[in-house]
Amino acid sequence: MSSVIEVVWFKRDLRIEDHAPLVEACKRAEYNGTAVLALYVIEPEIWLAADASWRQWQFVEDCIQELEVLLNKIGIPFLKAFGHAEDVLTLLAQRFSIANVWSHQETGNAITFKRDLSIKKFCKTCAIPWIESLQHPVQRAGINRDHYHEFSQAFFDRPVEKPPVISGELWQRQKAFFQACDASLSEALEAIAPMPMQEFWQQLRARAYPRESTQRGGRERGLRCLHRILNNHGKGYLATLAKPFEGATGSSRLSPHLAWGSLSIREVVHATLTQIQSINELSSAVDGQKASTRDLRALLSRLFWQSHFMQKLEAEADMEFHALHPLYKDLRPWNAQDEGQQMVLWAWQNAQTGMPMVDACMRCLQQTGWLPFRMRAMVVSYAAYQLWLPWQKFAPFLGALFTDYEPGIHYPQVQMQSGTTGINQMRVYNPVKQAKDHDSHGRFIAKWIPALASLPLEFRFEPWRLSPEQQERFDCVLGRDYPWPIVDHEEAAKVAKKRLAEVRKDPNAKRLSQAVFLKHGSRLSKEQRRWTRTGKKTSKPSSRKKSPAGTCARMGTCARMGKNAVPDAQMSLF
Repeated sequence: MSSVIEVVWFKRDLRIEDHAPLVEACKRAEYNGTAVLALYVIEPEIWLAADASWRQWQFVEDCIQELEVLLNKIGIPFLKAFGHAEDVLTLLAQRFSIANVWSHQETGNAITFKRDLSIKKFCKTCAIPWIESLQHPVQRAGINRDHYHEFSQAFFDRPVEKPPVISGELWQRQKAFFQACDASLSEALEAIAPMPMQEFWQQLRARAYPRESTQRGGRERGLRCLHRILNNHGKGYLATLAKPFEGATGSSRLSPHLAWGSLSIREVVHATLTQIQSINELSSAVDGQKASTRDLRALLSRLFWQSHFMQKLEAEADMEFHALHPLYKDLRPWNAQDEGQQMVLWAWQNAQTGMPMVDACMRCLQQTGWLPFRMRAMVVSYAAYQLWLPWQKFAPFLGALFTDYEPGIHYPQVQMQSGTTGINQMRVYNPVKQAKDHDSHGRFIAKWIPALASLPLEFRFEPWRLSPEQQERFDCVLGRDYPWPIVDHEEAAKVAKKRLAEVRKDPNAKRLSQAVFLKHGSRLSKEQRRWTRTGKKTSKPSSRKKSPAGTCARMGTCARMGKNAVPDAQMSLF
């Protein structure tokens, strides 16, 4: 039995397909006569942080259970450990000789960044190579945005890695090594746990909402989501993308599978491109027109766009805590002693703002862990503008509500919707207009706020317009059955816009905005932006050079669309 092992550390990549660290570790083990150990560490400092939740863990646990079965089928033992990652690796280094640690790069929050720094120091001290592979087209230490598209395209042009196939000899070594991972190892891991495991689970479960029913994980479920939207040609995807009622079934629902890695972004892009190409090749002309791929191209654009946001957080980790634009640093001061501010934040968090569309969205999030992109943007905008709350106070709370929480998307988007980047359009959503536009029949509000279900449609969006007599007649008394609005949303929006306009008048504003754009902004012409929004050709050809042949280039229109298909002012979700 080999006492020398290759450790494959799983984090947000819970699969064996398109998993370069696993493939490379198996190749190295075959060549050097070592064994492979798959490792997942349940880290309490991550799971008990403000942006983590029980719903996220349930999704991850589903993925882990399926992953363990798949790993065991190919003869690789899977160790689930509880504790600090550095302590776990230290223990393994004491019991075995670690040849290499393999993992994917992770663009996470400040806690995972600090954890990675400690692992890097540990590996350097112990002379253990830590080999990280790209899971997304995201470059460490930032990248010149002028060259980002080429970097991204090179990533997606690479083939999808197949699961490793190990030889009989390695299989025997793995079998012997598996026997060595006996109960004594579990006992040793318990001894280094930073807290009783039962206490940890109690604290994490306490974060669940009563009767919550959120999306469950696992690769099989992810593949079903992918096959459903591809086989249906994405029908209805664009039409329901912003609608909170229809979007729950009309969208792809791939986002948590991409966030936690039961599916890889590259395999989903390849599958979508292949389906688009197949439709174009096989569809027969009907009345001079072929089958539409517009919905699938819209999905593809968002897949390409995802890494654009993740690159922002990777290039500027402080984005989690500080405004990108220096002049917006203290735009919304927070006073912990101000009970009024505390009550406003509480009302937003607990769906008691008196604004039906905002409260319905927050209740939906509490129970399901999901909202379509437009409604996500709206609840952030309302908190930041009309309620004038500092985004740092509500961003972690909102992240914990999302089953598909991806820090690299979350924080750049929260800052955009809060107007603190200095390079994006100020978008102040009117929740009444959003309700009328995207819940025109009031079904979403009626579902999540039953107290308003009996109201005529004209009052369901604006119940404060009811007279006292009407409130009694419809059995919906404001202040008793549903709260009065905590702010005048129209007046509050005007004040917020004026405050931001004042900041933009600062003589240094444009210069500082330019610096933010050079580091984080997408390189996009007006013609390309129109193309990426509509999928329609522009009368003016693009001046951008054509991409070389490859996976993305074989669908030239999709590749061009994929680069910048979601404006920075919108939430980039699936």
